[in-house]
Amino acid sequence: MKKSLTALSAVALLLVAAGCTEEGGTDSPASAAASQTAGASLPAQSGPASTPSASASPVALADGFPAALIPVMDGAEIRSSTVDRTGTQVSAVLVETTTAPAADVFAFYDKALTAQGFTAAESAAGAPASRDYIRTGAAEPETVNVTVTARTGEPSTVTVGATVLTESVE
Repeated sequence: MKKSLTALSAVALLLVAAGCTEEGGTDSPASAAASQTAGASLPAQSGPASTPSASASPVALADGFPAALIPVMDGAEIRSSTVDRTGTQVSAVLVETTTAPAADVFAFYDKALTAQGFTAAESAAGAPASRDYIRTGAAEPETVNVTVTARTGEPSTVTVGATVLTESVE
């Protein structure tokens, strides 16, 4: 279980890195490598939202994104989102930026996810700050991970990744 949450977090970070481009739209060598790595390990995704430039307006959620499961924080700016529906599972990733402190981010997702039957685990120590949420039922456990990466003088990046049963988001 912990291994799949760690893998989901790593994939989410790779997706963020893969979407980053230098001024003028040219991929940097690091983002190109991350993109190749992410593409090699992930099935095709449906409806990814484009990654905005610093001057672009906020991005809309990807088509079919389970916004009821993973809500966007008030005041946060969507940077990217993806959703992949395969068989009995849905995997979704939301990347947003916010000026809210990590404690407020976790309070928001604690409230939103526990209302849906998830149990919050203790936050992982260190940086970036991370918390796992687990919901168990008759079938496989469902998981959500929230990671907050803070940068001095800049908004924090919040990455929320979920793997849930298809019927949970229909």
